[in-house]
Amino acid sequence: MFLQLESLSKTFGSFRLEPFSLQVLQGEFFSLLGPSGCGKTTVLRLIGGFEWPTAGKVLLDGQDITALAPHKRNIHTVFQRYALFPHLNVFENVAFSLRLQKVAKHALQERVLRTLQLVQIEDLQHRRTPQLSGGQMQRVALARALINEPKVLLLDEPLSALDPELRMRMREELKALCKKVGSTFLFVTHDQEEALQLSDRMALMKDGKCLQIGTPKAIYEDPVDPFVARFIGPVNEIRCSIGDEQNGALLLVSELGNFKAKKNGVALPKEVTLVLRPEKMRLLRQRSSTQENLVEGEVQELSYLGSRTEYNVKTRQQTLKVFEQELERSKKRNLNVGDRIFLTWKPDDAILFAKECTT
Repeated sequence: MFLQLESLSKTFGSFRLEPFSLQVLQGEFFSLLGPSGCGKTTVLRLIGGFEWPTAGKVLLDGQDITALAPHKRNIHTVFQRYALFPHLNVFENVAFSLRLQKVAKHALQERVLRTLQLVQIEDLQHRRTPQLSGGQMQRVALARALINEPKVLLLDEPLSALDPELRMRMREELKALCKKVGSTFLFVTHDQEEALQLSDRMALMKDGKCLQIGTPKAIYEDPVDPFVARFIGPVNEIRCSIGDEQNGALLLVSELGNFKAKKNGVALPKEVTLVLRPEKMRLLRQRSSTQENLVEGEVQELSYLGSRTEYNVKTRQQTLKVFEQELERSKKRNLNVGDRIFLTWKPDDAILFAKECTT
């Protein structure tokens, strides 16, 4: 493996990063996702050499770099606040490390211009940083980090200060940039959508622990516990008891009705929580006699969001959230607040957890 963390841990104050092991491939875009204070930036700082681990190792391309100073690791960081020099123009900000290395003038000029072109700001090279927009400053910070062709680029929530439209555009450019330069990108974020869009793989953290590592699809579709399920996207939760087994499916009994769920081979207690993603549920305008999982309810609230409409559906026991894509909704009768409807879902789309694990 290219970048390896072996039982890396760190204790300071009341916080403890539990032993963290990770293997990241060369050229991979890997994200550390979790709420504030979960330890993701601590992991980034340990990899970059800005913190010393209490225990464990950091290996890069087979070499133990745990004790190396940051400037000797060939790992560069783009910080949340960019840390640009306000008294220097864009060209000199990017050229700064090359001048310290006493790179020849012609080679320096060529490398800086090539890097500015890579992040599409060659026309801004003579501007001072106070004259730049947020998106432009972020590109300068990226160029300055990429100028020395790092093996690993660490990105500590670099998009958090950008407005939504620019943030969306920069996500696409970051992903393309990773593939273009061939460096490994390690990206810290608390934004679930950002991690899902950018990552080849990701790790979800909580309270100093790594809960799950996998592809965005694997973590979204098959979370290992209720916290992961809730953090990676909205969910509905229905408390159930497991009944009999029928044709490889579990029969579930709840106050909302009896349902079927796919048996996945994991041992479960009698009492469970059925977890459903809002987009996995379908809204029926009339009762269907062919659907296995069916719940009657009333539209309590709806929000049109362009590509989809979000509904809050009140049942006799609880309110459930359902997302309906615009292409699907436009082919059906419009719904209004107060309309009686029916919800259904496929047994394969149900996720089951032990009830005692939920909050």
